[in-house]
Amino acid sequence: MIFDPQHRKSNRSARIGMALFRMSQAIKKVTQAESNALGFSPVQIQALLFTYYTRSDVATIGNFANSIGTTHVTAVKIVNGLVRQGLITKTQKPEDRRVTLLCLTEEGKETVSKLKHWGHSLEEALHPISDEALANFELGLGAIISAMEKRGHLVVSEPCLGCIHFCPNTGDADAPHYCKLIQKYLSHESSLQACPEHTSSFEI
Repeated sequence: MIFDPQHRKSNRSARIGMALFRMSQAIKKVTQAESNALGFSPVQIQALLFTYYTRSDVATIGNFANSIGTTHVTAVKIVNGLVRQGLITKTQKPEDRRVTLLCLTEEGKETVSKLKHWGHSLEEALHPISDEALANFELGLGAIISAMEKRGHLVVSEPCLGCIHFCPNTGDADAPHYCKLIQKYLSHESSLQACPEHTSSFEI
């Protein structure tokens, strides 16, 4: 029980678990304050950033729901609110009309350009910490994220490089890279965007 101080004294996993819980509470508070200042809720900002940074063919409502750990119904409500504001459009995926793709409108893109500093308070909080301490923390945190991902508790979206499905420089100039998962060639620009199907080729 991570909330039991006596249990934490003799259990490193419990101490780390409690530290992560406290961090999550702080992150929630910080991002809520930053979101309020921008006139959006944190999940609305996440939806806008997800749509902007995710490869267009996998920027689906289902993947957005998985990325923030919510239900499909809740994700639809979040997205519909942004659709009503004229920031996002929804279209059916040509290959599977049951799948809804998200795309930013011009106003949506303009809004995202104003979100570049969202989350800056988290980054600033780390500035006083030494590079050595941060390097060790990054390794440990990566292992925790990997373990949580394997248990199905979160989805990690990353660009193509480093993914087991990625075959770089195997196509032509317009679409030089190949994805074995979707069996399609990708432009270099597309390969630089995040993909919820990213499966790391590196073991942590």
